[in-house]
Amino acid sequence: MFSILIFFIITVYLIKRINDIIGFDIGVKVKKESINSKYFEKSATEEDDEKKMENSSNPFGDAYPQFDANDFVERAKRAFEIIFKAYAAGDKSTLNRLLSKNMYRAFAKAIDDRNMRGEILQGTIERFVKVEIIDAGISGDDLFVIIQFVSEQSNVLKSKSGDILEGSHDFIEMRTEIFSFFRKRTAPDNQWMLCEIKDSANDGMASGPGSK
Repeated sequence: MFSILIFFIITVYLIKRINDIIGFDIGVKVKKESINSKYFEKSATEEDDEKKMENSSNPFGDAYPQFDANDFVERAKRAFEIIFKAYAAGDKSTLNRLLSKNMYRAFAKAIDDRNMRGEILQGTIERFVKVEIIDAGISGDDLFVIIQFVSEQSNVLKSKSGDILEGSHDFIEMRTEIFSFFRKRTAPDNQWMLCEIKDSANDGMASGPGSK
């Protein structure tokens, strides 16, 4: 029973984060609360390792020698666009390949709820104003990269009959989101997964992956 309650809390929390990105009520209203995670607590050894890597262009050292910051930012921008479009289109197959398990469950539930109401979401990323890595490092067996996206977006939510419920095609909003990507240190491929989303107004942004 306790494990089911924890899963529900995490799922609701992640759905709220999706709502923060799209800017629409997607079915669940909760308080903005942080969920404690082992990734948010760094040991003294990990903090020492981070200090040693501060002046390095590769924050992972030998753990991931092929890392290139500029290349990662470009790939992250493409991932942002793909996730944005896949969520609007209800493309759960694409989302499943790019999101951690808990993130995928939250996105999938939001899509199912939207479909149940017969609503249509149309979104466009007009341009990226700024995309930068704000933190990266190693937490246990995980490598993580945290990126801040500042983008101009237009989002419209329509009813089944085509009436506009939220947003406007003529209104462009500047939004700031923080995406946390992770991969296992021993992963055989180059696949990074999105494991957490935060908005810039949220306090206590953690330096590490969130719940996976």
